[in-house]
Amino acid sequence: MDKQVVRKKIIKKKTPMRYWRLFKGASILLIVSTIVFLISLFRIDLLGFKYLALIMTVIGIVDFCILFVLNKRFKVVIKMPFLAMSIILFGVFSFATYNISFAEMLVDRIVSVAVKEERYEVYVLKSSKYESISELSKTDLGIYDSKSDSLDEAVKILKKHATFKTEKTYDDFLEMFKDGVDKKIEALYINSAMSDIIKEDYKDLFEQFKLLGEYTVASNETIEKSDVDVTKEPFLIYISGIDTYGSIGTVSRSDVNILMAVNPKTNKILLVNTPRDYYVKLHSKKAFDKLTHAGIYGVEESIGTLEDLYVTDVDFYFKVNFSSLVKIVDTLGGVDVDSKYNFSYDGFTFHKGKNHLSGAAALAFSRSRKELPLGDISRGENQEAVIKALIEKASSPSIISKYMSILDTMSKSFVTNMSEEDILSLAKMQLNDNPKWTVEVQNATGTDASNVTYSAGKTKLYVMNPDEDSVTSAKLKLNEILEED
Repeated sequence: MDKQVVRKKIIKKKTPMRYWRLFKGASILLIVSTIVFLISLFRIDLLGFKYLALIMTVIGIVDFCILFVLNKRFKVVIKMPFLAMSIILFGVFSFATYNISFAEMLVDRIVSVAVKEERYEVYVLKSSKYESISELSKTDLGIYDSKSDSLDEAVKILKKHATFKTEKTYDDFLEMFKDGVDKKIEALYINSAMSDIIKEDYKDLFEQFKLLGEYTVASNETIEKSDVDVTKEPFLIYISGIDTYGSIGTVSRSDVNILMAVNPKTNKILLVNTPRDYYVKLHSKKAFDKLTHAGIYGVEESIGTLEDLYVTDVDFYFKVNFSSLVKIVDTLGGVDVDSKYNFSYDGFTFHKGKNHLSGAAALAFSRSRKELPLGDISRGENQEAVIKALIEKASSPSIISKYMSILDTMSKSFVTNMSEEDILSLAKMQLNDNPKWTVEVQNATGTDASNVTYSAGKTKLYVMNPDEDSVTSAKLKLNEILEED
């Protein structure tokens, strides 16, 4: 009898576990997905040792408990909840790994080489018979020389579609449009950034013409990257806001020209706004023009011009347009902006004090000028208020839950010469240390005037003559923030 009992026990012990393949397979998937997820975390190096250690400890304990139950002789009814947990964790780790890889791809897209797109437009009188560029063969063409490096290429493209009887190059766009009205020329070819000036300053004249077609000349906009350690050393960013919708690569006037000095040692940020119509000497052209027109020749021209004005060195730039601002603000869930004035613009009403703004409202708040007491100077203050609100919202811990949608929006909404390592280092510092940034503002001011500009030729335009005392004050404040320990 005793031998039979022993024999039954031995036989029972040797019986394989039920569904062992299922449990073994689930264990392997859990182990593999865990390892791949942790490797991804280490590769992106965003969380820092403190958070990585905590995550690894929690995952290690949970995985050990699940694997222990799945691979020991427990009843199936006990194992089933742990099997379900292993499947759920497999899904979570796989999804997290995918998102980390996607985030890396988005950051890489942000820091990829920026494409500069210069658009050239063909205009004819609204009363003319022409409906397409191909119909312009044997007509007289006027070409505005905006001194852009892409002009020759743009003319070559146009000539592939029409053969002109005569060509006349103008250095004054107002003269060219007047010749168009007088029918001395039948077609006008002009950079879109310059036609926007005509549209803005000479509306009645511009409305006599119709757009027949346009061509784009694309090139890479390469600006040398700084080797500054953004988590340990102060650095200076140029924020350029161009006055267009659509592609961020479109070359246009720079309506927003803000230098942002960042000191990670003191957690201080200084915003210096320079009015768009500031009458300054363009860096490479060595001639006077509005600061906003520097953007016509690329972001590097704007950077060089501001470096000359404030006698400083810009480390990085961020370039956005109207579409960018709307998307970024909406992705953040809106921003709370302080307004100095009560005013209305573009269908929105703003009150003195705190205003919660959507993307469209933030754009209107940033663009209003004539409705404000100090015109362009007040507009600059409003632009600084929006940037300050964006910094406060983007640096709050609650924003972590939206990081994927924010990265996706950023990858489509602005370009920068900041490296992937710099962006991730700043994100890591904010996530781990959660510094509270103090944001200060300093504005350059000036007086209204009228003068000729390099880009517009002999035609006088509204400009703002710099107030040298305000420029000097901005220089000193920039040096103070950038040199403070």
